[in-house]
Amino acid sequence: MRAQDGWIVRVLPHCASLGAAQARVLAQLALAHAHPQIELTRLGNVQLRGVATAQLPQVRAQLIEASLVPADADADLAPAVHCTPLYRGNDATHDLARQLSAAVVEHLSPAALARAGLAALPSKFGLLVDAPARRMQGIGADLQLWVDADAGYGLALGDSPGGYRFACAEEAIDAALEIARWFARERLSMNPAPTRLRGLLAHSMPPLAAPRMEEPAQPADPLLPGLHPAQGQVLGAPLGRIDAAAWQALAMQLSGDAEIRVTPWRSLLLVDAPLLSLDAAHWITAPTDARLRVSACTGAPRCSQGHAPAQALALALAADVPQGRHLHVSGCAKFCALPSDPTAVLCGGLDGAGQPLLHISRGNAPRTPISSLAADEAPAEMTRLLNDPYL
Repeated sequence: MRAQDGWIVRVLPHCASLGAAQARVLAQLALAHAHPQIELTRLGNVQLRGVATAQLPQVRAQLIEASLVPADADADLAPAVHCTPLYRGNDATHDLARQLSAAVVEHLSPAALARAGLAALPSKFGLLVDAPARRMQGIGADLQLWVDADAGYGLALGDSPGGYRFACAEEAIDAALEIARWFARERLSMNPAPTRLRGLLAHSMPPLAAPRMEEPAQPADPLLPGLHPAQGQVLGAPLGRIDAAAWQALAMQLSGDAEIRVTPWRSLLLVDAPLLSLDAAHWITAPTDARLRVSACTGAPRCSQGHAPAQALALALAADVPQGRHLHVSGCAKFCALPSDPTAVLCGGLDGAGQPLLHISRGNAPRTPISSLAADEAPAEMTRLLNDPYL
């Protein structure tokens, strides 16, 4: 995907899992061909930014060699299958994710849909495999599949509460594929055609012969940084971004068969790994770290539309954000990377004379500032505003 600062190269780890050797390849590519920084997204993707057009073929070739992306371009364009990082190897959740991933490539890739007389699915369309506790509901996949605690299988459509129950994985996967094909067919009858399943569900529902189960949607429950005996060690990334040299140093400390899982909470889960020596400037290792209370877009200077250095400003203000609140900093009014539940938003802009301003607003109304400050007066006044109980 083209961005202001070059090409973004996005990798979705298969079943959320990277080997230590694959992690080293990503670090080497970032250091040699991109900005020396690796990004973790809220969908569990890993991104390199700032790749030059001339370097794309070499980067892709090395990703294919490391089994980080498929060699077949059609398979690479199949809908994404996101997977919870919270499974044990070869358990029912892991098996479901592997089966669904293979079925999506076989039946929902652009070439497969074309053979069925259907247009390709929108690039935003995605599927999710979750664990029984369903901690991944917040990522907003179009189709969510999971293994029930009683060994049944569930399928939820878009943001709909509850879902449908199936006796085996094959039935749940077949139903998901049929709904995806129904969406590919029915969406074209609308103008504009919706790019997400929820846009079609507002007008019609697919025919699905399966028992309904009513289950209220649960709030997202992230796995916070720290040591979790049942899963492993979680390492957070400040603002979801990791210095490529720090990523490389981490990967070099791990044995060749070590496994790293990429979480949708912009962190890494080290499975069955020993405690490592880590630089606190690059990693978040405790759930109380103030940097967990902020997020930011790319901002100036890498984004030409940014009126403020969003990342630097967010990290500078992190310690002033009260516990239990979250501040998002946006370089401009596009509000890129805005999370679903910020309590306050700081946005860069310009006054009538072209001088930089910072607008602060409530998280549920980011386009309606309650205060605007000149950039040079912001720090002290921003601290006061962030602690305002009415914000």
